[in-house]
Order: sequence, then structure tokens, then C-alpha cells
Amino acid sequence: MPDETPNPAADRQSRRWARRGAMAAIAAVLAFLGAPALAGVPARLVRGCGVWIAGAIILELLSAVGFVVFFKLVFAAPISWRRSMPAALRALGASTILPAGGLIGPTVGAWSASTEKPSVAQLTRSTVTFVIITNAPAAIALAMLGTLLWLGLPGGPHDPALTLLPASLAAAFLAASWLAARSATPHPARAPGTLRQTLTKSTSAVGDGVSEARALVGARNWKLTGAVAYFAFDSAVLWAAFHAYGHTPPIPVIAMGYLIGSLAGALPIPAGLGAVDGGLIGALALYGAPIAPAAAAVLLYRGISLALAAALGTLGWMRSGTDRSLRVGGRPRRRFGAARMTRRAAPEVATAPVES
Repeated sequence: MPDETPNPAADRQSRRWARRGAMAAIAAVLAFLGAPALAGVPARLVRGCGVWIAGAIILELLSAVGFVVFFKLVFAAPISWRRSMPAALRALGASTILPAGGLIGPTVGAWSASTEKPSVAQLTRSTVTFVIITNAPAAIALAMLGTLLWLGLPGGPHDPALTLLPASLAAAFLAASWLAARSATPHPARAPGTLRQTLTKSTSAVGDGVSEARALVGARNWKLTGAVAYFAFDSAVLWAAFHAYGHTPPIPVIAMGYLIGSLAGALPIPAGLGAVDGGLIGALALYGAPIAPAAAAVLLYRGISLALAAALGTLGWMRSGTDRSLRVGGRPRRRFGAARMTRRAAPEVATAPVES
């Protein structure tokens, strides 16, 4: 009879090639879907300044570095850079390509990082932390810039509906996120297996994620700069894309168009195709940018961001050998979240030394 003994090495190799094939297929589909949009302004894309286009690519790479740095702080603090980077690249690719990727992407990266899978509560807590802090720089910029434009800052509109209203909403988001942890209270235990217990755990995990975000900000870890770099360099890509076509609106117009138009990325559409592009072009036009240069700049910006994220995500999946590196001496290391925090001990734990 043939030997039917399981072969773990062969199984791992099969899973590795399956993951690589899946990511290659996703990248091919993304390129196919994006081709019609890129055909919309071929003349301007051809005439774009090569130096500025190269600069835009470098800026997007720096944004990706910021994502990796902050992912390590939230999801992989005790793990070395070499071991955590593939999971971060997977998360970056998933965040860009998957529908509602801003919420799903970090979870995909954390889930793929080890054979010892985290609990739903762990993933929820760390994902909430990641989402709050990565969106905080954009919310701060929107609140400040909208207020300054409303007060008369030159270079943009001063209509309260376009300036003060979004600034107020951004400030409300920041205030609600900062105060939510103080109002969160522990929930009593429920009988195992009940729906109420599941909902209670999920609610508690969200509160813990907000508390963890507050603790990380309070600890002032240098890796917090990754969240700022992720936002700042990505928005600068759009600015460089305008320069590539020789017609650059005032920086406040580009910034407000980017901040408002990017909100379309929350829609559950793969890679935000169509929605984000249209949202950015519409927002830029609303704030005073000419339509034709705005369309060309947005398509260049989106082409660079999608292509790099897909390539880096594929690279992360190809580094599947790191899955086994999270086990030391047969025992799994602590992997997910900067630390297992409570609302009382969060600041102390967040400042504990971790592996660099």
C-alpha cells in the first residue's frame, strides 16, 4: 500500500505556493481593472515630468515604511524587525486592495503572522488601536486646516460648509476617540456560549483598543511617527503628481481635496476603484483645482499607491517562511498587540522595553 503518512514540509510548501498564486492573481486583477481608468488621460500621463514621478514613487515608499513601523508597534512589539516586516507588508497590501481594507488589512497581516492564531478580542483590540491612531494625523490636519481656511488663510475657499464643517467633524472624531476610553467600563461576565457574552466581549475589546491607543500616545514611543509618516508621505504623493503635470494648485487646496476625497476609501469596494478616484477628483475640483490636471494627478497618485502596495503585499506573502519564526523552543511568543493591557496598567505596560 502507498505511504499515506502526512508530510508537513510538503503541506507547508503547497500552502506557500497557493498564497503566492493568490497574491499574483489579485495583483493581475487590480492591474486589469485599473487600466480603463488610466486610459482616461493618456496625453497628460505621457507628458508628466519623470523627476516628479520618480519623487512620487519615493514618497509612496516612505509612506509604506511608516505603515511597517507603526504596524510593528501595535501588532508585533516583542518581535524582531526581520520577523515582523513580512506580516506588515501583507497588511499593507490587504489594506489597499481589499474592500474596507483599512479595517480588514491590519487584521489579515496579524492573522497571517503565526500558526498560533490570536483571539477575536485580541485582533479587535489591536485593530481598533491601529485604525484610531493611523486616522488621527489626517483628522488633526483636517481640523487645523479647515479652521485656518475659514479664518481667511489664502490659497483656498472660505465657505464654512467647505472649511468649518469638516474641521468640526474631524475635531469631534478626535474628542470622541480620546474620551471613549475614560467612559469604558468593565462588563459583567455572562454564561459561556451566549450571544450576549460574544457581544460583551466585542464591546469590551473595542474599549480596550481605545485605551491602548491612549496608552501608546501617552508613552510617546518613537514608532508613533510611523502613523504620521504613513499619512504625510502618501498625501505628498498627490502634491508631487500635480507637479509632474506642471499645474499645481495651492497646497491647502490639494490637502483639503486629499483629506475629503480619501473618505471614499471607506466604501466596501476592492481597492476603492472608481470611488476613491472619483472622490478625490470631485473634492479637488470642489476646493478649486482645475479638473483636467486634477484627474491626471489623481490617476498618477492612485496608480503609484496601488501598484506599490500590491507589489509589497505580494513580497510579504512570498516571505511565508516567517510563520514558523514566531515559535521559540516549541512555545509561542507573545505576538499580537503592543501588550496585553488593562485600563489601569496601560501606561506602564506601553512603556515597557521591547525588542527593537
